[in-house]
Amino acid sequence: MNLKISIITVTKNSEQFLEETIESVITQSYKNIEYIIIDGKSTDRTIEIINKYLNNIAYYHSEPDDGMYEAINKGLAAATGEYILILNSDDTLANQQVIHNVVKEINVSKLNWYYGNIINRKDSIIKERNGFKVGYKELLLSTHGTFVPHPCFLISKQLNKELKGYNTNYKFASDYDYILRALKSGDGQYIKMAITIFRIHSDSITSSGRIEKERIEILLKHQYLNIHKLKRLYFYYKLWIYYKIINLI
Repeated sequence: MNLKISIITVTKNSEQFLEETIESVITQSYKNIEYIIIDGKSTDRTIEIINKYLNNIAYYHSEPDDGMYEAINKGLAAATGEYILILNSDDTLANQQVIHNVVKEINVSKLNWYYGNIINRKDSIIKERNGFKVGYKELLLSTHGTFVPHPCFLISKQLNKELKGYNTNYKFASDYDYILRALKSGDGQYIKMAITIFRIHSDSITSSGRIEKERIEILLKHQYLNIHKLKRLYFYYKLWIYYKIINLI
């Protein structure tokens, strides 16, 4: 039961929501958590907030970087836990027992990766999005990363080492490429529980629309167009219709 879980948060002028993010980690009932914060040399109150919680942070570093994914890779290099979760600086863990419950699932099977449900939060509207088990082919043919939410994705340290972290040539959608490579390289499991609350707001990358160009580049890199068009269409509509149905309630 005593697996070490590394949770990595990267920050850059994240004062608006960061304290809530940190609190959601340090108040977990599961205590063998290595919390890592990598900051991109913030100029607002971010560093002041981090300093307030230094006793609860295993590793913290602040220096200029070349974007979010370079910062994540720095966190991955510092991580010593058997499994790793990336928690955005504007998101929170779903509840105080979530890491305890995830570790229970990991201990049963010890697979390469796990993911669960995400809770979308926009202002006062909160909605859990039910997921389902998909593999590399399904995630690729869905053409989006929606079915395996990055903030709910835990990967083994060993598989991350094999993948060599995130491709920093992508500045906005490298997580889609990373998860595709993970699903292609190792076995994993969908866990039917909410893991992370994902905050939707006007300043988020998801809301900005900046990921679309890179998403198409990633599809081409993974040879999406080499799959027969009828097969692509069949799986696309099959997967998305099922996802919409299980999230009607």
